[in-house]
Amino acid sequence: MKKSISFFAVVMLSVTAFTQQKWTEVTKDNISIVTNKGGQTLGYSLASGVKIITVDGFAFKDLNKNGKLDKYEDWRLPAEVRAKDIASKMSVEQIGGLMLYSRHQPIPSPPAGFFTGTYNGKKFPESGAKASDLTDQQKEFLTKDNLRHVLITSVQNAAVAAEWNNNVQSLVEGIGLGIPANNSSDPRHGTVANAEFNAGAGGSISMWPGSLGLAATFDPSIVKKFGHIAATEYRALGITTALSPQVDIATDPRWNRVSGTFGENPQL
Repeated sequence: MKKSISFFAVVMLSVTAFTQQKWTEVTKDNISIVTNKGGQTLGYSLASGVKIITVDGFAFKDLNKNGKLDKYEDWRLPAEVRAKDIASKMSVEQIGGLMLYSRHQPIPSPPAGFFTGTYNGKKFPESGAKASDLTDQQKEFLTKDNLRHVLITSVQNAAVAAEWNNNVQSLVEGIGLGIPANNSSDPRHGTVANAEFNAGAGGSISMWPGSLGLAATFDPSIVKKFGHIAATEYRALGITTALSPQVDIATDPRWNRVSGTFGENPQL
C-alpha cells in the first residue's frame, strides 16, 4: 500500500511540475508584458480586449478571441506554418487590406493642407485631442479598409510617436485576427536636422551622413553600425520598416534622389 501511494504521489508531482505556469506578467501604462520561461516574450494592450490563454504551462495571446490556441497564435510553431494558418482564416477584404498603403501620416494631423485630418470631426487645434490620438481617417482605414501598412512623416516628438503607435496597435490587436500595423518611414537620420523626417523625430535621434557620405567612408562596418543604431531608434518610435537605403545606381545627375543612393559605382 505504501509503495502504491508513493508511486501515485510521484506521478502527481510530475504532472503538476509539467503543467505549472511557466510565465509571468507585468503591466505598465495599460501595456502588459508576458515573459515565458524559455520561450517568447509577448506584449499586448489591456484596452484591446485580448486575453492570455495557457497551454502546456506557457502563455499565448488569444488574438481572435475564440478561447482556444490557433496555430498562428502558437509562437512555438515555424513561421511558415503560422502564416499558412492565418492566411486560411482571412477574408478577401482582410487580404485586400494588406495590399494597401496609407498616404503620409503626420502626427498630429495638421489643420490644413494635403495631409490634414480630423478628430471627432474637428481640426486638431480645436478638437481637444492629444497629439498621439488617432484621426478619424486613421481609424477608418485601419478598421473599415483593413489597411495595416502606415507611412509616417512628421511627429511632434519621439514620445508622441511611441504613444501613437501604442494606440494604433491596441486598436488593430482588438479586431479581426489581431494583425498588427506595420508602420514605416523614409530616412530620418540625415545631417539636415530640420528636414521633414528628421524634425519629425523630434530632434531626439542620432544624426548621420547621408547615403553618399556613408559610401564615401569606404567602410562597410560603419554602415552596419549605423543600421543597428537606426533600427533601435526606429523601434523606439514605433516604426518597423525603413524605406531605405536606396540601392539604385546614380547615373543621372538630374535625378533628385541621387543623395539617397551610394553613388554611381556598381561595385561600391
